[in-house]
Amino acid sequence: MRGNPYFETAATWNEAEALLTFRPLRPRHTEGFELQSLRVHVRDHKRRELPAGERSLEAHYGAFVLSQARKGREEARRLALDVQYGSAPRATRIAGHEARVYELGPEPAPQDPDGRSPAVVAWHDGELFFLIASGELPSDALVRIAESLY
Repeated sequence: MRGNPYFETAATWNEAEALLTFRPLRPRHTEGFELQSLRVHVRDHKRRELPAGERSLEAHYGAFVLSQARKGREEARRLALDVQYGSAPRATRIAGHEARVYELGPEPAPQDPDGRSPAVVAWHDGELFFLIASGELPSDALVRIAESLY
């Protein structure tokens, strides 16, 4: 993803943290997948630089991505609990925080242009919003990864 003007790649978690206004959480459990990249969203759709307080972090692990951002208490809650990331969300808790889990969709027909819907776990922790998504791993694996952040 080189050359993407909207993101800045960080070589380390500490380097990523320096671009943010929060300390990103790192998963201790990754289902055996290695960290491939850390990317911080630094520019909006008009290529204007985002203030550090409006940036998000994406940690790519090959089979899944972990996104985290400081959104403010109400917006983080809305993004986690009210926004739909698939069909039939299931309520759960991640380290005591309200969360929604979406199952990995069925294999699509070969002609389906949309492809398989990903498994998603979304939750909020105060003013922080977290989302883990995967087109390969089942939701129970994503819940284990989410819980390992704490």
